[in-house]
Amino acid sequence: MTFAFVASLGIMASTGAEAAKSPAMTACSGQWDAMKKADKLPKDQTWAQFWSQCSKDFAAKNGTDATAAKPATSEATAPKEPKSKKKTAAVDESDSRGTSQQKRDCDAKWGQNKAATGAHGWHDYFKFMAGCM
Repeated sequence: MTFAFVASLGIMASTGAEAAKSPAMTACSGQWDAMKKADKLPKDQTWAQFWSQCSKDFAAKNGTDATAAKPATSEATAPKEPKSKKKTAAVDESDSRGTSQQKRDCDAKWGQNKAATGAHGWHDYFKFMAGCM
């Protein structure tokens, strides 16, 4: 066997393993197996054809990021999770008239502070500016 052939097999195997771990693959495989057991598969439909449509339906239902989505579960079996969302305070970031002048003043003070303390870098600059403004 040539190296290129062996390498391509490794790439294909890793791609298949990634797809097998996805929630979309898990959900669609479950649907396929259930339809197969109930003998309800449409005639002449292959797994590839079913997977093509099922994965599109899953993405439409659960968002396009199938790796972060949960597999489809029925309402009765889905665990109930509390829906508590953290609320963040709204910050008014509108530019007031004095902001530009205040920034220039703080920049001048930064230059003096930097010379006196030896502070340097973005971290020190932002820390100083947060305290100054």
